[in-house]
Amino acid sequence: MKKTVTLLLFILIGFAKLNAQDGLDNYRRMGNEFNASKSYESAIEVYERLLFFGDDQLSKQIYLPLARAYSAIGKFELASNHYTNAYNAQTVDTIRYEILIESALNYMMDMDTSLAYSELLNISETNLSPRLYNKLQMMLGALDYKSGRYSSAKEHFLRISVLSATDKLAIETLFKQSAKINKRYNPKMVEWMSIIPGLGYAWCGYYKESANAIALSGALVLLYVDVSLKYRIIDGLITVFPWFNRYYRGGIKKSYKLAVTKRQTEQNKLYNTLLRIVPPLN
Repeated sequence: MKKTVTLLLFILIGFAKLNAQDGLDNYRRMGNEFNASKSYESAIEVYERLLFFGDDQLSKQIYLPLARAYSAIGKFELASNHYTNAYNAQTVDTIRYEILIESALNYMMDMDTSLAYSELLNISETNLSPRLYNKLQMMLGALDYKSGRYSSAKEHFLRISVLSATDKLAIETLFKQSAKINKRYNPKMVEWMSIIPGLGYAWCGYYKESANAIALSGALVLLYVDVSLKYRIIDGLITVFPWFNRYYRGGIKKSYKLAVTKRQTEQNKLYNTLLRIVPPLN
């Protein structure tokens, strides 16, 4: 009798564990469905519960989709933590490299290029599949471009093996345009041009700001002359010149910032064009 009761208890415990495991597996599938349908908040809620109630084996299956969900909603720091967990839980190099590339992209979206570089530098190019090699070159090229290392960026993009001769020619042309943009909208040059009020603004295409600078500078000069003629030169210097000097120097500083903004805007346009040239690497 005692043996029978013990056997029944073992059977009941076994069924309970089986049902519990089935429930967790179903719950994981639900999280994956939420992720696939881009219901990331719901997916995160499911995955976080599974991490709390599940075992280590289940957690290893959750880290990567959880990282992707957090990255998709802009919670990059939380995503990076789970990318690290997913990487450490893997033993297959190919999958680990895929995770590093995704993690690097997550850091790029968080504007942290140094950590993005550090992730990619952990990838060994020896015995790398052509698909992963191309992804790595794409990511390194994108990072270099965003960091202003245009020569290195061009080299990485041209190493992508799926590019056609036409694609490579388009990339070469695009980087020539990039060099012209850097030269035309050199902030230091624009700053020196702004010694003549409005000229730096006009050079960068900010014609409204240029017209305002010319008009206000001219008005202040005329006011200075008027005050100096009606009273004394010293009166013009005391009352008008400080305002003119403040606006004039501020305009020069502003022209530098506008040149930086203009250069970055034009480079971003070229960057988007560059990404469209490269065929899908999935």
